[in-house]
Amino acid sequence: MKKLSKEHLKNYYENDEIECEGCLYIISTPIGNYDDISLRAIKLLKTVDILLCEDTRRTKRLLSYLKIKRKNLVSYNDNNGYNKRPNIIAKLLGKKNVGIVSDAGTPLISDPGYKLVQDCHINNIKITHAPGPSSVINGLILSGLPTNQFYFGGFVSAKPNIKKKQFSVTKNNVMTGVWFDTCLRIKNTLEVMFDIYGNRKISVARELTKIHEEIISSDLISIIELLNKRENNNKPLKGELVLIIEGHNKTNDIDFEKLSLKIKDQLKTYSVRDTVSKIVTETALPKNLIYNQVMKIKKNNLN
Repeated sequence: MKKLSKEHLKNYYENDEIECEGCLYIISTPIGNYDDISLRAIKLLKTVDILLCEDTRRTKRLLSYLKIKRKNLVSYNDNNGYNKRPNIIAKLLGKKNVGIVSDAGTPLISDPGYKLVQDCHINNIKITHAPGPSSVINGLILSGLPTNQFYFGGFVSAKPNIKKKQFSVTKNNVMTGVWFDTCLRIKNTLEVMFDIYGNRKISVARELTKIHEEIISSDLISIIELLNKRENNNKPLKGELVLIIEGHNKTNDIDFEKLSLKIKDQLKTYSVRDTVSKIVTETALPKNLIYNQVMKIKKNNLN
């Protein structure tokens, strides 16, 4: 792709020069705030010959905001994709440019589209991506949990047995986990997470990039208690949610109730220093973790 000059950028909105012919453009769109749209996405939304939409009504609202008037909006989703792909491939092979958008964010991430990309590879059709917003990445970077390694689990299942299996198979994964869920199922989901993962750190993100954006970060027990209070005060969570859960580490397996009893018993006879030393030797747990627990118990006893 040629380098854009300053003059080219200045007139970017009016420039209808297409990048190539017979190409599938995967176009990322905003997840909430329409102003997050990229210049390249705007250009492609105007210039592709055919625009595939997960829901044409949602896309029309975005186009209206951007003051883009265009035809050839085609519904493309999991329900009709099988029947529509042959015609789309034929159009691409005929040198037509096709764009694909989801309802929000980056297409193909828990959205339809990957089967079309597979068919494009089979037919040697060029594919490219106009990058943009992703609720997976937004939620992750706002969570305060490690971002160097993570996995995306997709949507949490509404079926209890499948939901338990989703979390069971990821229980020992040391990477930060990212999941999608709805406000209607969130309490049950967190309870199942606690049963399987233990009391891990978690961040619940909702309404990302919107006016009422909210990031709630704590541990599973604390957030379950918070949701109960909000429900009692008639202020439940609303909208779709991104859940970012801490990965597995040694402290996840600690029975803190038993550990506290052991510490209290040792403190009856030994000093803080000796208590910490003895329990570290017995459990092989991190010294700073044991020290913090000992000081916490000492403080509570004083109060």
